[in-house]
Amino acid sequence: MMKRFFVAALLCLSFVGVQAQEQEKQQVQEDKLTRLMEEREQLVMEYQFYNQQNSNFWGKKSKSDLLSIIETLKKIINKDSELIAAVKEASVKKIAASTVELQREGKIVREDQRIIDARFANLQSQVKTVQSQIKKRERTIKELEEQLASSSELRYGKDKVISITAVACFILLMYAVFLQVRLGKVKAAAAKPRARKKV
Repeated sequence: MMKRFFVAALLCLSFVGVQAQEQEKQQVQEDKLTRLMEEREQLVMEYQFYNQQNSNFWGKKSKSDLLSIIETLKKIINKDSELIAAVKEASVKKIAASTVELQREGKIVREDQRIIDARFANLQSQVKTVQSQIKKRERTIKELEEQLASSSELRYGKDKVISITAVACFILLMYAVFLQVRLGKVKAAAAKPRARKKV
């Protein structure tokens, strides 16, 4: 847990540091472009100044005016080349930065996908484990139900035997009582004739 926390903190700090460096580079690049544009504007104004000069005897441009105009135009062309190079450099840096960012995002996406796949596989294994436990429990429940049914049948059989035995005992008891009463009557009847005879 602590390792993950430290890795996450390190990634955040490096990301913030990289962003700060990128912003600083972008600011320097913008300053460079602004400076080059200002220098070009100065050169264009210088060109306009020399182009308006007519210092020749007949009111036309002198050789020195034309040379100054040519030099200024050369400087403007050089400045334009510098501007184009700076713009290319800035665009290349932006493209490189966006490529790096896309690669970083792709790496993060791949890592996230790997983590999701691992969690999904873990959940699938847990589901399989739970399913196997459920099947075991169902088998155990079936076995217990079968045992209960067989014990119920056994108990019903025993109850049947007990009730039949109880009825037979009751009948025998009633028969014994009946025989006792009969025997008592027979003894009483036999005792009466002897008592008559004695009298």
